Amino acid sequence: MQQETLHDLMNVCNLLSKTAGDIRNQTTEAVATNDHIEVIKHYDDLRKVTALIKESREALEQIEMRLSREQVPDVMRAHNIKNITIEGVGRVTLGTRWSASMPDKQAGFEWLRENGHGGVIQETVNAQTLGALAKELNNDGVELPAPVFTTNIMTYTSISKVK
Repeated sequence: MQQETLHDLMNVCNLLSKTAGDIRNQTTEAVATNDHIEVIKHYDDLRKVTALIKESREALEQIEMRLSREQVPDVMRAHNIKNITIEGVGRVTLGTRWSASMPDKQAGFEWLRENGHGGVIQETVNAQTLGALAKELNNDGVELPAPVFTTNIMTYTSISKVK
């Protein structure tokens, strides 16, 4: 990375940190007015800025992932390097990470049990599904029993465009 590009990125990061502090103060001031319109507009502005930052961060993460998974390994292999120590960076090593999935869960569980690997099987419940069940039961006047379950209710604000 060219030195001036790195310098520019560091300036952007510093500006974002300062801006976050300013926005925190503006949020406190907006909320202190108790003017619901001002608070909602402030929230909407912040939401839009956050979306832009998220988009930029995701683009940088894509570049980083491509460098980590493809470009750096290709360059290191081209130079027949397995690991290298670079001053100011540290030790660079190519590693591997394995992943596996079971498109047919029932057949996969059966194979694992038959081949002595049943110990890796874990039953799970999707957290969003459990939350939806808690909401549905609550609407019917029933609560998931504590301490077997922990139920949290979070209030959030949603803004939709009006045509």
